Amino acid sequence: MDSPRTRPRVRPAVRAVVGLALALLVLAVFVWLTGGRTVLRALARADPGVAAVAALGGVLAISLWGESLRRAFGRTHPVGGLRYRLAYLSGDFARQVLPMGRLSGSAIIGYAVSRPFDIQYEEALAAVTVTDLLNLLSAVTVSAVGLSLLFESATGDVRLFLTGLAGALAVVAAAVFLVARRRDLLERVVVAVAAAGHRLAVRFGVSTLERHLDPDSVERRVESYFRTLDAVADDRRRVALVAAFAALGWVSFAATLAGAGVALGVSVPFAAALFVAPASGLVGWSPLPGGSGGVEVAVTTGLVAAAGVPVSAAAAVALLYRVCSYWSVVCVDAAATGLLAVLYAE
Repeated sequence: MDSPRTRPRVRPAVRAVVGLALALLVLAVFVWLTGGRTVLRALARADPGVAAVAALGGVLAISLWGESLRRAFGRTHPVGGLRYRLAYLSGDFARQVLPMGRLSGSAIIGYAVSRPFDIQYEEALAAVTVTDLLNLLSAVTVSAVGLSLLFESATGDVRLFLTGLAGALAVVAAAVFLVARRRDLLERVVVAVAAAGHRLAVRFGVSTLERHLDPDSVERRVESYFRTLDAVADDRRRVALVAAFAALGWVSFAATLAGAGVALGVSVPFAAALFVAPASGLVGWSPLPGGSGGVEVAVTTGLVAAAGVPVSAAAAVALLYRVCSYWSVVCVDAAATGLLAVLYAE
């Protein structure tokens, strides 16, 4: 019989394995629907050297996003070095392989980078919040630049992507409005929810939840969260650096997409890659690990609409792009997670 300490460690691993298996199944269906053997034959002819370089672009993009967060931390909790980078990649690993990881990514990254540096979780989450909002804004900006460069040559319907860009802008605007103008409302809602949870924890004798959901403690943590948020957001030069690294990350993903096209002998203009790579991340939502299924469909649709690439060729590029931008990154993240456990075991 497993001990209580063992059980929570096993469950996320099981969820990750099941999620990855479902992701592979969805990809198999995607290949079948977009050309089957034609897509597989195109992938088999890919230039491995070019594909390897494209994969480096995917790893570089994640590293740039890690640097973006490090810059956000710099004002209140300076972090860096190998330990920070391994911690960030370990958090990214959990975000990438767990179902719904994209939705809960901020919380996962905040937890991963706060533990090794004895930073309060709510303070880490505040820095991650600023970084994620600027990442969204950077995605919209980079995609809009790409679209403006190829607007006259786009051959299909890009309204889905424009809707995604508008939706991302609306999310950023709403978040900024709530934090800047209705902070008191947010605080009251969080404290009220915590108080309700605390009463239930007391009633059912769940001591851990009772301790963490104590209303006074929650109120102090919320105040700490907003203090850190203000400290990061008030430094305009730092905010600009955070946004710049986030944007460079999206440009690196665009380079990875263009490189996947080169590896397959498919013409993917860099302007189209600038448009499709970030836009597919915004509209290609899926509850499976890494957004599997949704991103591939979005990239394929985007390449057909923006660059006139045939469906089967676009699907092959999308799959190779995902190998370079997702599966390769997962392998690097996994290695970093193991290295973090070995070098900094507590």
